[in-house]
Amino acid sequence: MKKDIKITESEWSVMEILWSTDFATIGEIKKALASTDWSDSTIKTLVRRLVSKKAIAINTDEAVFRYYPLISQQDCQRKETKSFINRVYEGSVSMLVTNLVADSNLSEKERKELLDLIEKMEKG
Repeated sequence: MKKDIKITESEWSVMEILWSTDFATIGEIKKALASTDWSDSTIKTLVRRLVSKKAIAINTDEAVFRYYPLISQQDCQRKETKSFINRVYEGSVSMLVTNLVADSNLSEKERKELLDLIEKMEKG
C-alpha cells in the first residue's frame, strides 16, 4: 500500500463494503451504508475522495460504473496498526501487548495463541 494513502474512519466504511464484495455500484454502496444516515452527497464525496487517493478505482466497461478496491484490507490494517503503535506507544509493540494483556481478560485459547506467536517469533 502506498504510504501516502490515509483512510479516514468514514472512508473505511466504504472500503469495507468493497473489500467484502469486490465490486459495487454507487447505489449498492449507498444501500450498504443506509444505517449511517449519511446523505447521498456525503457517500458520493467519500467515494470521490477514495478514487482521488487511488484507494479505489472505477470499472467503466459496463453501462453501470462499478467501484473496486486498489488496496487490500490486510495492507490497510497493517498500516493502521503501525500508525497506531507509533502514535500511541511511541513505536513500542511490547508496550501495546503489555497494555492489552494487563487490561483484558484473555481466554485460555487467546493466551495460548499469544504464547505460540511469541515462540514462533523467537524461532525466526
